[in-house]
Amino acid sequence: MSGIVIEGVQKSFGMTSVLRGVSLTVAHDEFLSLVGPSGCGKTTLLRIIAGLEAVSAGTVQIAGREVTALRAADRDVAMVFQNYALYPHLTVRQNIGVPLVMRRLSAVERIPVVGRLLPGVATKRCQISADVVTAAEMLGIGALLERKPAQLSGGQRQRVALGRAIVRHPHAFLMDEPLSNLDAALRVTTRAEIVALHRRVGASTVYVTHDQSEAMTMSDRVAVMMDGQILQVGTPEAIYTNPQDLRVASFIGSPSINTFAAEIGPDGEVMIGSVSSGLGSTGTGPAILAIRPENIAPAETGIAARVDHLEYLGESLLVHARLLEGDELVICRLPPEARQQLRRGEMIRLRPDPAKALLFDGAGRRRPAQVRIRDVVHG
Repeated sequence: MSGIVIEGVQKSFGMTSVLRGVSLTVAHDEFLSLVGPSGCGKTTLLRIIAGLEAVSAGTVQIAGREVTALRAADRDVAMVFQNYALYPHLTVRQNIGVPLVMRRLSAVERIPVVGRLLPGVATKRCQISADVVTAAEMLGIGALLERKPAQLSGGQRQRVALGRAIVRHPHAFLMDEPLSNLDAALRVTTRAEIVALHRRVGASTVYVTHDQSEAMTMSDRVAVMMDGQILQVGTPEAIYTNPQDLRVASFIGSPSINTFAAEIGPDGEVMIGSVSSGLGSTGTGPAILAIRPENIAPAETGIAARVDHLEYLGESLLVHARLLEGDELVICRLPPEARQQLRRGEMIRLRPDPAKALLFDGAGRRRPAQVRIRDVVHG
């Protein structure tokens, strides 16, 4: 069964271009996260898939069917909103059952008194109730069916919103920052539950978030969006270790990736100031070298820096150091015991791991011709 296929989608509000030719494919059974800073177009793209916004150009297909011109109600997708969008006057049972009532009962059959007298309505309502109970039990809220939203915690309300989405077995689930209203501890627990739920239900899922930790831990693939464009799509591992754009490298990872102004010499050697990076590349001129905090460490020879701040995190130590040449701030992630050997204000030399370094051109695009020329950095 096909998933979601988006081709050349553009969206403008007046003179403002929000989406600029976005193309994306989400396989059936796949969990894909759209991640990027606020205002990059993530939610607009999600609403276009759902049918809540019309495209300015481009097409949307769901389960092999062209849906670009269809109403939201005809697309067979379920959306979970940031604010849960529960009906406060309805019980949990009634909230979860709303999409089934709307789909399986006619307008006359939904009339409270008249509808119950019509033939077959009792059987339909009995089946709806059974499906609601099944969804509630799957989410661990079977004991809450007679409560109203005001009587529930944030996490419980989130489960009700998920129950209302899964009860109708749609072709696609669309989730718009569904965990942003939960506290940090509950977010960690709930994201694991959402992934487990996705695996049981098995529909295409598009999950919008600005939280990179959610995207990296939950997804089969991640699509990084900025300025109305998708910069890169790949597995979490590929996005982290092999970013093709400096903006992707800088956005993904905490602390952020270190960047150095570099120069490719006539012999192809990549220099950071007067120090060799251990890398070589074709061409000459300015470049940007990027290295993750865990891939740079103090050594006997390397780039001269002064320790600015030590951040002890228990499982690791973040060393904030400022280069003596260029005054750039560098963050190293070291084992926690390194705290005993380093002091604020101390002079150190830093050695990037050439095997893990990333080289970009001046425009922030990954240089494909990067080669490693030596495995030491000269001081």
